[in-house]
Amino acid sequence: MAIMGGRSMTLLNELRQRIDSRFPLTAYADPAPRAFQPAALLAFATRVTDAYAADARHLDEGCSGSWRALLAHAFDVYEAVRPCLSIRYSTRTVYSGPEDIAADLERGQLEINTEHCEHPLWTPEENCVFRIVHDVIPHAMYARPFSLEGEVLAFHDHVRRAPAEAKLALFTEIFGYAAIRYSTGVYPETQKCIVFPELLADYEAGFLSPASSPPTQPGA
Repeated sequence: MAIMGGRSMTLLNELRQRIDSRFPLTAYADPAPRAFQPAALLAFATRVTDAYAADARHLDEGCSGSWRALLAHAFDVYEAVRPCLSIRYSTRTVYSGPEDIAADLERGQLEINTEHCEHPLWTPEENCVFRIVHDVIPHAMYARPFSLEGEVLAFHDHVRRAPAEAKLALFTEIFGYAAIRYSTGVYPETQKCIVFPELLADYEAGFLSPASSPPTQPGA
């Protein structure tokens, strides 16, 4: 356990400091509580699921730059946290909630599920790097639950750390796959690199607070 300023610092706090120092928060409005209700969110998720299914493409070359920006960011975060962690890979369901991820991180380890890693632009290894970032930032640092609401809030957490050009890819990678999972019960077997700017605009217009709120700090 690290010592800082005369007091002990948990490994999760060390990971948080590493991320905060390298990837400072940017402003992105919180969901408005009155709008961010389960029925309304599930109805919107169904719209996203339908749009994903209706687009037969697996890759839109015109939006590939957003995935490149997101992957570069994911590797930067990975390099920041890798010295603290022993990372294992498996095909089992590893964690039942964010508290399990946080407990494993405190032990200096993390296990990543490698299922459903077929991606038009990323190798399975690259896909797993992004999964590491997703487990560490929203699920461990912000304790986002494994639910539709939790994953949508995780989208906000990622947007506040990643470069602006990665936002559309994040909407597909986080919001899109959560929408499919929680509206149909399963994740798609393969992923697509297609973007949904109109749906993102509709989400922001319908669910976010009218004025930009200050970024939410971890643990707030």
